[in-house]
Amino acid sequence: MREWYVWGAVSSYAAAALWITYLQLRGGSRPSLLGWWLVFIGWLVQLFPLVRLLVDEHGALDVQLSTSLEMSTLAMGGIYLLWWRLRPQAARTVGVLLLPLMVVTLLASRWLPVAHSDLRAMSDPLLVSHLLLSLMAYGLFSIAAMLALMDAFQEHALRTKHFGELFAILPPLDALEETLFLMVSMGFLLLSASMLTGGWYSYHERGTILQFNHKQMFTWATWLVYGILLLGRHFQGWRGRRAVRLTLWGYLFLALAFLGVKFVTQIILGR
Repeated sequence: MREWYVWGAVSSYAAAALWITYLQLRGGSRPSLLGWWLVFIGWLVQLFPLVRLLVDEHGALDVQLSTSLEMSTLAMGGIYLLWWRLRPQAARTVGVLLLPLMVVTLLASRWLPVAHSDLRAMSDPLLVSHLLLSLMAYGLFSIAAMLALMDAFQEHALRTKHFGELFAILPPLDALEETLFLMVSMGFLLLSASMLTGGWYSYHERGTILQFNHKQMFTWATWLVYGILLLGRHFQGWRGRRAVRLTLWGYLFLALAFLGVKFVTQIILGR
């Protein structure tokens, strides 16, 4: 039954992506209410089996890779829906890239081989806070990565003077960069809070705040890259290609920390 909900969410997200792309290519200037509802329906359809899983397992959640992929998609969708209500035109433009990423992520959660169950009780407030903060940070950084790709495309088009239909539907470069740094700033704050709650939870469970493993190394690398980017922006006015490169490098480290380590341990090594 859970498979049907996932495929329903995939269909809804894909339909929203196609509709939004169609409207963008037509040059529509008004946000589409239909597009928002398609994303919202897909988000609710995806949320239901995860909530039901928590209820069926009496508050425990299977945190294997497939569930992590589903939850990361849920985080991206939730933040995207909220952002759409605040900045509808900018959000619709980002949806051209973000919604296909959500579709691919959900499909990957179904196509990857199933590893052994890894049930974790969600009764500890520290663990729940750490999980929610991590997911929200991942969603914000995912949007920032899509904005960075759009920024890179516009920079390249301006340098080469090869403009196309896609260039015409993107927001102005200044507005794009302003939103990019807003997403990075909020994501950095949430990531910092996630690391604090994670360290506190680790101290209560294992008696140590820091654990020298691949996940924490990639998480610290993410935090340092985005911290350097924000400091460079504040003191040196960094923008353009340097900001794009650091945003994408930070997102790569975050994906490795959040998903890559689980892929290696659960799928390749079978632990």
